[in-house]
Amino acid sequence: MSNREIAVFESSLGKYDYNRPYKCDKCGGIMIFKGVGEYECEDCHALAYDDYGKARNYIEKHPGATAGEIAERTGVSQKAIHQMLRESRLEIASNSRSFMKCGICGANIRHGALCEKCATAYHRNAEERERAKRALSGYGVELMKGDPGAMRFFNVEQI
Repeated sequence: MSNREIAVFESSLGKYDYNRPYKCDKCGGIMIFKGVGEYECEDCHALAYDDYGKARNYIEKHPGATAGEIAERTGVSQKAIHQMLRESRLEIASNSRSFMKCGICGANIRHGALCEKCATAYHRNAEERERAKRALSGYGVELMKGDPGAMRFFNVEQI
């Protein structure tokens, strides 16, 4: 796996907020995360869902629903649904003719960003990079802290 492929893959992974509810719509109380995209108001105990909770609940009631249908019925954007698929929070149904593409080799996949073969290679490559960094530590390769022109040696009183 080349460094360019790794860089392209890592840049495609984004952070997404999924429209989490922080404040209760009914009483203004603070919403507490209960799990699986569900939030409960600490004051009035009203339930609310983030985008993941809405999509997951819809899929449980309507197995095999398409991303367009989920977006239309729940108000969750297709971009958010595709991000959940890339994060393996959702999976394309086994009876579907639709697939996603592996971020490196382009193979058909049902969830995640990489196929199994590329995921293994990606993680092995990351482990090797960390081993190489660790092997060179202590030889002046790591970044200096503080002023780049400062001396590396200190008096015993300064420590």
